Formats: sequence, structure tokens, C-alpha cells
Amino acid sequence: MKARSKPVQVKDVFDGILGETMRHVSETYGEAASHHLFFELYDRTFSFLEREYGHAAVVAYWNFIADTQLGALEALMKRKGFKGMEEYWRATLGQEGADYAMKRTKNSFEVRVKRCPPNEWFKSRRIAKYPAYCDHCRTLYQRVGERCGYRMEYFAPDKKAGTCCGIKFVKKPSA
Repeated sequence: MKARSKPVQVKDVFDGILGETMRHVSETYGEAASHHLFFELYDRTFSFLEREYGHAAVVAYWNFIADTQLGALEALMKRKGFKGMEEYWRATLGQEGADYAMKRTKNSFEVRVKRCPPNEWFKSRRIAKYPAYCDHCRTLYQRVGERCGYRMEYFAPDKKAGTCCGIKFVKKPSA
């Protein structure tokens, strides 16, 4: 009688490989290199899902990310409101090396990205990126904002204004 082997847990194997690869790249080549690797892996994942399963699969993936990977943003939004949003984007955009403008008022929070590191990376390497790459920002942050009681407005890239994209949050009126 043959012993039954346990099925390979592809997700666990992949998570381990990816985690170790990101750690190695960061330690060996620096944080900027790990960001570049992340940009490309993210982009290629979007492309694969679109090609194999359609755009709905890409959006489902973005929703999954919003629901499982943005806990730090959600906690700051719930705890500190617009101030928490400013803290999150200042840290995130600063870590990536983005050029951006932020405005926080009593009634809103807005950030406009002037120079987006992923887009700059793809352009500098002449790498064709997933055509709807920038749409992940709209989907991720709108979903988190909705859960926290905010309405989000998305600003598409505007070459005339010199911006890549932007978002603005306002508190939803109480029902």
C-alpha cells in the first residue's frame, strides 16, 4: 500500500520564495531595489490575471489586497482620520521616493502624485506596463475609505498639470 503524500501547498511555497527573494534583494541591493522588484512583480501579476482570467480577476485581486494588506492604513483612517491618512501617505510615498503634494483640511485630505516611482521605473527601463496599472490605486484606497466612512474622489493622470494621479477623501455624511 502506497503512503499518501500531502499535496504541495503552492501558495505557501510561493509566499516563502517571494518573501526570501524580497529580503535578499533588500539586504544585498538596498531598499530601492526591493521596491523596483515589487513594482515589476505587481505589474506582471496584473498582466497574468488579465490575460488568463480577464479584467474581473484583476479587480478581484485588487479588492483582496485592499481587504487583507492595508490594515495599517485602515487603522490610521479609523483612529486619526485625515491626520492618519497624511501619516500613511507621507511614509509610503516618502519610502518609495515619490514627488507629491498633500493638503489636509478640517474636512478633507488630498494627495496628488507628481512623479510616481513605479511609472518612472517602467519608463526608464522601457518596460511596457500593464495598461490599467494606475487603476489599482483607485480600487484599493476607495475600498478602504468606504469601510472607514469616507468618500474618495480619484484624479486621473494629467500631463498638463504635471500630475500622475491623485486622491481626495471627504467624510461621508451621516445617515
